[in-house]
Amino acid sequence: MSVWLAPVLGLVGAFVGASLAPWLTARLGWRRTRREAFNAAISALRTAQVARYFANGVPAHYVGGDAATVEAFNQRLRERGIDRFVDLMHDAKVALAALEPFYRVSGDLDRWEITEPDTERMLAELIRERKRVRSA
Repeated sequence: MSVWLAPVLGLVGAFVGASLAPWLTARLGWRRTRREAFNAAISALRTAQVARYFANGVPAHYVGGDAATVEAFNQRLRERGIDRFVDLMHDAKVALAALEPFYRVSGDLDRWEITEPDTERMLAELIRERKRVRSA
């Protein structure tokens, strides 16, 4: 009886393993994709928040040159800072939209800017939800 039992148990084990492998692969892939979407949304939102405060009014002794040179330099800084902020705010909204298959953050993504209080609230919400889904 034990002569045929080992091969049969081996075949049953192989069948069960082969049956569960696709499900397990899909489940782990889904969890990884969800975790990456949360991380991307948190990172993009935080980056946009940081870009809100850009260099402005750099003193003349850092720039050198006359008053017109300093003013032109500061004007370029303002323009670059605003451009960067607008681009990063757009990226944050895209990352939050990409998160929606897994979680919909509360707030309005249809305006061009997510305000500072909304950003802080969304970050806290996303971090809390990321911790909750990690432990599940």
